[in-house]
Amino acid sequence: MQKQAVIIVGHGSKSNQAVEDFNFIVKLLKEKLNERTVYGAHMELASPSLEEVVGEIAHSDINKVLVIPYFLFNGNHIKEDIPEILAQLKEKYPHLDFHFGKPIGREPLMAEIMYRKVQEIA
Repeated sequence: MQKQAVIIVGHGSKSNQAVEDFNFIVKLLKEKLNERTVYGAHMELASPSLEEVVGEIAHSDINKVLVIPYFLFNGNHIKEDIPEILAQLKEKYPHLDFHFGKPIGREPLMAEIMYRKVQEIA
């Protein structure tokens, strides 16, 4: 049986508030997925990086890694950067089975969230 970890990967920011907001989302997901190990990682400007988190996971009994992007759209990080990093990590840690999810994208719940934001200031 494969033991799984979930990595939520975001853009990263120099803003402490932005990093705290990201960590809040990761914490909420940890609560929802209490049977799994959940990590947050950043592409740039904040720590830990995706490489650092996978390095930590690689030395545990986890063998399946679900990488979920906390991005709205299919930009360059999704289409190029993260797949390249995951390919390098797969070479470095061949015992890990990586699965890369899709960005939020055309999620209907986003329209509901935006509707609420409009109502807050209307």
